[in-house]
Amino acid sequence: MPFVIKLDTESNPYPWGEKLIEDAFQSRHNWVVEALVDHKKTPVGWLVASLILDQSELELIVIDSGVRRQGLARRLMITWMTDVAEQGAKEYLLEVRESNLGAIALYKSLGFDLVGRRKNYYEVKQNDQTEQGREAACLFTRHTPYEACLR
Repeated sequence: MPFVIKLDTESNPYPWGEKLIEDAFQSRHNWVVEALVDHKKTPVGWLVASLILDQSELELIVIDSGVRRQGLARRLMITWMTDVAEQGAKEYLLEVRESNLGAIALYKSLGFDLVGRRKNYYEVKQNDQTEQGREAACLFTRHTPYEACLR
C-alpha cells in the first residue's frame, strides 16, 4: 500500500490521498490492477475500477511520471477490461478532465466514445500558468465486449 500512496502523491496532479485509496482498495466492488514493470520489479502504475452488476467504471489510473508514454496505461486498461468482462461486465465507463488530452486519446483508441460533459466539474489548481478555476469532465463509455477491440 505505501507504493500506491507514494505514486498517487508524486504522479497524480490531483491526488486522492491515503484515506480514499485505502477505502477504494478495501471495497468489495472495486477492481485493482497493479503494473510491475521496471527492472527492479518496482510497481510503477495502478488503477482502481468499480464493478457493479454489468457495469465497470474506471475510478482512477496512475502511472509513474518517469515511465509514461510506454503503453503501461493501455496494458492496465486492457487487463481491467478483460478481467471484468470475465465477471460479466458489458459496459465500461470513465470520466476525465477535458485538459487531459493524452488520456482522452488513449480512451478513444481503446474504443471509448464521448457521451457527455459535466461543465465546471473539476477544480483547477492555481500555478504559474493558470488561475484558480474549474474545468469540464468528459464522460466516456464503451458498450462492446473488450475482446472485440483485439480483432
